[in-house]
Amino acid sequence: MNSWSGSGRRPRIMASSLSLPQNTITDILSRLPVKSLTRFKSVSKNWADLTSAPAFIAAHLRRSSTDPSLLIRRYHSQSGWDYGIWLITNPTLSYATQLLRIPLEESLPLFPKIVGSVDGLVCLDISPCYASDFAMWNPGTKQIKRLPLPLITSSRDNPIWMVFHGFGFDSFNNDYKLVRIVSFRGNDASPFLRVEVYSLREAVWKEIEERFELALLCGGQDGVVVDGSLNWAAIGLQGFADRKVVISFDMGREVFKTIPLPPVTRYGNVKVVSYMGLLAVAVYPLVFAANGNNMNRFEFWVQSDCEDGMKRWSNMVVVENFSKSLVPVGTWGDRELVFKHVGVRDRENQSSLFLFDPVDHTTKRLPVDFVDICFQGFSYVESLVSVS
Repeated sequence: MNSWSGSGRRPRIMASSLSLPQNTITDILSRLPVKSLTRFKSVSKNWADLTSAPAFIAAHLRRSSTDPSLLIRRYHSQSGWDYGIWLITNPTLSYATQLLRIPLEESLPLFPKIVGSVDGLVCLDISPCYASDFAMWNPGTKQIKRLPLPLITSSRDNPIWMVFHGFGFDSFNNDYKLVRIVSFRGNDASPFLRVEVYSLREAVWKEIEERFELALLCGGQDGVVVDGSLNWAAIGLQGFADRKVVISFDMGREVFKTIPLPPVTRYGNVKVVSYMGLLAVAVYPLVFAANGNNMNRFEFWVQSDCEDGMKRWSNMVVVENFSKSLVPVGTWGDRELVFKHVGVRDRENQSSLFLFDPVDHTTKRLPVDFVDICFQGFSYVESLVSVS
């Protein structure tokens, strides 16, 4: 009811409060971006407690996972300058780019490398060599945490040869894990391997005895997450000699297995990717093959379950006379392949990014053009998942 405080004065409206059911408030908040939710934490203690609850974080993650962005690490291949991490979003297919700042207080000798991007958490390799120092970063909440140093180190008597790693979510144990595979030079032609795993939940490294045999990991590729496993391209040995394989690490059981690849991969580069939740490989031409067996086509193979319970490879895409200037760098949203194209423009090497849909073979160009730049590409979803 309106009341008058005096003749000729404006009416004074009695304040009333309108409260919404808790589940309605939760549903509304779970649809908001992380930036807004972070700001709301200082508005209400109830909202701060709600948005910090594991159930809310999981609900928010489920919604944001339907609209992934593309995380790109770019760097100059020779000088090391002109580097950065860019976020490309496409809420309305009009792509927007944003340069991200890594909130590390200390200066680093090299710009961080991305190990993996899972559920809004980005694992960074911040070491100068041997992948020996890591940080966990959530670009949405701007949290960052330096991880304990790994257990396996290099020494004068036993120097490290190469290090491979991967980062993923272990749904069986509800844990995020960083896997580090360290290769040492052996007395014979085969390297000696040691493997350690960092558990984000337990905040410790542990060395595991389970190892893989009969393969050498291919350099320059990080582990790709597919259905609870991390996967790397490798070159087969002994029974798999002259064949490429996938080394797969089950993060729940912490065991390795070897997955043979289609024969066509023998004469081409192999990029392991996740596609629609399935293990897939992009096979593309080598820049140079010493044996003269140069591959000039692109093939895309996907491994799926068959009626007899076995997994088999099926060929989705074959492109003849494929250009050696097109290089697959990852997938966006688990549905579209991301390609880097290196061309020549105004006497400079010009790099561009394209999306390719393996189903309808459509191509879209992304608004990213750099001069003589190397890329890492990862899908990224915004989340409230804590780096701790």
